[in-house]
Amino acid sequence: MDNAAIADNFALLAKLMDIHGENSFKSKTFAVAAFNIEKLPMQLKDTPREKLFNIKGIGESTGKKVAEMIDTGKLEVLSEYINNTPPGVIEMLNIKGIGPKKINTIWKEMEIESLGELLYACNENRLTLFKGFGEKTQKNVQEAIEFYFQNQGHFLFAQLNDVFPQIEAYLKKLFSPEKVMQTGAYRRHALTIEELEFVINETNETVKPKFETAQPPELLEETDDNLLYKLKTGLKLRLYTGEQNIIERQFVTTGSPEFIDAFQKHFQQLIILNRKPKMKFFLLQAFLTSFPV
Repeated sequence: MDNAAIADNFALLAKLMDIHGENSFKSKTFAVAAFNIEKLPMQLKDTPREKLFNIKGIGESTGKKVAEMIDTGKLEVLSEYINNTPPGVIEMLNIKGIGPKKINTIWKEMEIESLGELLYACNENRLTLFKGFGEKTQKNVQEAIEFYFQNQGHFLFAQLNDVFPQIEAYLKKLFSPEKVMQTGAYRRHALTIEELEFVINETNETVKPKFETAQPPELLEETDDNLLYKLKTGLKLRLYTGEQNIIERQFVTTGSPEFIDAFQKHFQQLIILNRKPKMKFFLLQAFLTSFPV
């Protein structure tokens, strides 16, 4: 592990400690260590252990953590903070205009744990209800999140309202309406969407030639029953292919991973009752009234 990686770990640790509301003196110690380590002329991994603690900005506690990273390639305390922080909260560090202290307020006081939720809060003018978030800050945060989503290939549900029907109509024209069904994050009205997803009741051998046009979309992934394209607009289009039961395929691909996992755990008997459609229907109906898609 080189100096850059060690410094990055300390910098992230300092930010996560601030997000969790830890003692600012402790977090500042690691932030200072990261700053000093980045500027060192020599690599810490090549420095004798007894000399680590004499380097400016590296005390006994910090030096032990440097040795841990050099020996194991990781920092245990950092891993603990990462595991105890929602991924969406950590992702907020990528947004210009909100530092760890503000993220602490967003997470702990506003009870927001994802960028999608934060953007909706901005749209509803809720950030201004909290200390440190004026109208200008809220507007800057909103614009920064929108810019981030666009560059990450994420889109808000509302942004795709006009595009989705056009793509759906095009697919139905290519393969006939009864062989195309919408599915995935858009169908369940997710806050943010990375891919437009459809079930196409045709094999890859039938589907792929249809996209070999003068300006074909880029094929990113292919499996026996799955194709992922990148359109010219930057949107990703995932097609679940294969000549299977299209209704069942739509159900499985619409639900979130958590929903499908819960469904499979609660209704293993559906596999046994595969040849009893009426019983499957009643079990599915009962499950849907208990768990949100």
